[in-house]
Amino acid sequence: MVYDSGYRQLFRLLGYPGCEKEAEEVVSILASENERAMQLLDVSCGPGVVTKSIISSKMFAKVYALDFYESMCERAKETFERECTGNNNSYEVVRGDVSDLPFANETFEKVSSTAGMHCWPNPVKGMKEIKRVLKPSARSDEDDWGVLFSTVVLPRKGNETRETYKWETNKPFLDREAVLDIVRESGFDEYEVVREDKAYILVKARYF
Repeated sequence: MVYDSGYRQLFRLLGYPGCEKEAEEVVSILASENERAMQLLDVSCGPGVVTKSIISSKMFAKVYALDFYESMCERAKETFERECTGNNNSYEVVRGDVSDLPFANETFEKVSSTAGMHCWPNPVKGMKEIKRVLKPSARSDEDDWGVLFSTVVLPRKGNETRETYKWETNKPFLDREAVLDIVRESGFDEYEVVREDKAYILVKARYF
């Protein structure tokens, strides 16, 4: 498949650590050894190449894998049925739009998205929807982060500035500040860049 043979390989060149490592980061930052009853929503799951390892970790009571495209949802189902044996009750694949998520307010304890935000038509609206369906974090727990997402920025800005660079869907964001502006505008109280490598940026966020 093009996604597997080209798209993900391109991500590696852009600084992404690879599917297994991406899943490990989700589990490490969002999961809790003391609370495994949490539900996680994985937005823009694609064919499930990262989500499958999140499911297999068994660190979440249930993982909801959401994608806009029916073809990707079908691929994700095939991936999970093939590689997540014995976990049939711990995941559900949902077709949906990040700008209009088909869930009630405060449904999920955690939300993840790997390499998805730059594909959204309206990233601020998408992050606001994620905040809506996400439960607030505990202010007293410095490790209680609600959202973890990765996306791409220009590896080299050259002469590009906020005034000259026109972002469009499926293009990298200008820089880390452009990504953090989206988080701020979406209403999250705290956020932190976890890692950067070439064009890759990984961010965690939460609200109270």
